[in-house]
Amino acid sequence: MQTPAATGATETRYCSSMAVSAGHFFLGSEGLALLRTWLAGDEAALGARVDEIARVASSPDAPPLGLRFEVADLDVAAGYARWAATYDGAPNPLIRTEQPVVRALIDRSQPGDALDAACGTGRHTEYLAACGHRVVGVDGNAEMLAKARQRLPAADLRIGDLAALPFEAESFDLAICALALTHLSDMEPAIAEIARVLRPDGRLILSDFHPTMLLLGGTGFFVGGDGSAGNVRSYYHPIARYLAAFRAAGLEVVECAEPVLEEQDLPAASGGLSSLAEDAFRAAWVGLPNALVWELARRKVA
Repeated sequence: MQTPAATGATETRYCSSMAVSAGHFFLGSEGLALLRTWLAGDEAALGARVDEIARVASSPDAPPLGLRFEVADLDVAAGYARWAATYDGAPNPLIRTEQPVVRALIDRSQPGDALDAACGTGRHTEYLAACGHRVVGVDGNAEMLAKARQRLPAADLRIGDLAALPFEAESFDLAICALALTHLSDMEPAIAEIARVLRPDGRLILSDFHPTMLLLGGTGFFVGGDGSAGNVRSYYHPIARYLAAFRAAGLEVVECAEPVLEEQDLPAASGGLSSLAEDAFRAAWVGLPNALVWELARRKVA
């Protein structure tokens, strides 16, 4: 269900593949709908969930259980190299929930020196520039950065690593880091590095895939330009870990938002499977937090 932006971080390269069943996601969604409503749900609706589960489970060779396809399991470098061709074209429920919140926070900022760390194809870079910021975009993936350069041919866009940003300390008034840290097994160095390049009282707007969705099986699934499916490895980071990393980096929480999945997101989030059981997918997924967005301020050093 996740469609995040490139991290700009160096991780170990890996690529393997496995055959997956669309029916397993379907049954999981039916079960989640049952779990979320078992105490307060309508008896007829609960019965319908049980009947649908029984019907699908009894026909393993029929759709949706019979729908199987290969998914390449990729590290962040290989994954976004493949994803770049289609990243901006497909409906993306994570970006749809995350982007309005991030833009509203950007709108609060006076124009200044801004960093888009892990800028991907440049969607936030473009908005920052339109708001009058002097913006630099950094990403570790050449293919994603090439797309950003097509979008913003005059922008300052650089290859770089989130854990070793190519800037002096206290270079920026504002930094954005969007949908990136979930791809890092260890996010603390990246948070510390972004804090390092912020000026005192500088602000960081940080968004990520919500950890609840990671626990429910969400990940960086995509379909590449050649029609093949891929998954960019993601890691679960509990909210307590974010808070500890912020404290260690000298960042204070100003605001936290958790935008949720809405009914309009179900077709894209389910890969079309929601049309087979609309009530179940609505009960399972609508209202669950899909993105996690932080506004942070760097403390002044006494």
